Amino acid sequence: MTRAAASLACLAMSIFTAGYAAPVDDRGDREQRPERPLIGAIRWDAWTHWAGETGWGGYEKCLGPEQWHYRLPFYAKVVSDKDVEIRADTREVMDEEIAYAAAGGLDYWAFGWYHPRGWEHADNMTKSFDLYLASEHRSDIAYCLILFGGPHLGPKDQWPATVDYLVERFREPNYVKVLGNRPLVYWFSMEEFVPYWGGEEAATASLDLLRERSVAAGLGDPYMVLMCFWPPQGAELLGTLGLDALSAYANPPGNDNRELPYADCVALNRWFWEECKGTGKQFIPTVNAGWDYRPMKRAEFPDRDPQNDWFAEATPDELASHLAGALQWVKENPGVCEANSVMIYAWNELSEGGWIVPTLAEGTARLDAIRRIIDAGAASDKDE
Repeated sequence: MTRAAASLACLAMSIFTAGYAAPVDDRGDREQRPERPLIGAIRWDAWTHWAGETGWGGYEKCLGPEQWHYRLPFYAKVVSDKDVEIRADTREVMDEEIAYAAAGGLDYWAFGWYHPRGWEHADNMTKSFDLYLASEHRSDIAYCLILFGGPHLGPKDQWPATVDYLVERFREPNYVKVLGNRPLVYWFSMEEFVPYWGGEEAATASLDLLRERSVAAGLGDPYMVLMCFWPPQGAELLGTLGLDALSAYANPPGNDNRELPYADCVALNRWFWEECKGTGKQFIPTVNAGWDYRPMKRAEFPDRDPQNDWFAEATPDELASHLAGALQWVKENPGVCEANSVMIYAWNELSEGGWIVPTLAEGTARLDAIRRIIDAGAASDKDE
């Protein structure tokens, strides 16, 4: 066992034996000082049966070569210098993930949600979400959903039933609410949304149904956030569909097949923040933990540009400093940040290069650094 792996085991044991007391108490403290923005992290849960196969494979194979083993999450197993096992679909792994996220100070996960009939084997992509819902520790970190604008929503004739399922999730006490009682919902790939519904009228009617049933259930109008890549186009689509705010899943670099310093990643994120602010729309800023999908430049992923640039891996302190800057930016721009949140890309985009989940190589270093800046901010708030 490596030193990092040993530290992971010790931390997990200490959290479970303590009954998660510290994270729960911390959430209560935050309710008393709403000036601290909520911190979310995107979950992309393909670390089960690959969505394109009936057996293990796909994304797991991306991290098989030894050069990528530094990215392996704490639950991975190294089989050889060419093969690994990355299997997150167990109750034990989910409970440990919850513990790590809560101890690191995260407020919520944003789960990518796919209708089980969105495509063959789509249910593999929500196995971790189902495990989260079944966990007795789920209240230790809140959650919201990322919905997708095309066929991943499932059959159109099943949309009313899908809406009922979503509203049931919204009603849960640990589903994230903002601005009072408004369930937080992110939307991605929304360029597919209007074509999927066959036109703007049907597309807006589908969103209206979600709003109506949420309000009928005693909740607020869902706070719907459009994740986009280009602010002007995002703002236009937001206006067309009547959504509430802009954000990004991630901000990828260019296509010159070169490495860029992490400082350039920070600068790109900040450029995006300012551009979104300039649209006059509400906004939730995203913090890239990284971007480097070289492991996915394989025949299995023809949609990945082989010339795509990548950012050098961030140190834990660089990542935490960037997050601290985002939290400060939100505090300084309340006029466009009414939801009072930031989003980290990502909890577990390991093959694409954005992660804060503990790894075999690094242990909890990233979450530890995040926790330090949260605690430092709390101390500063008390001093004020």
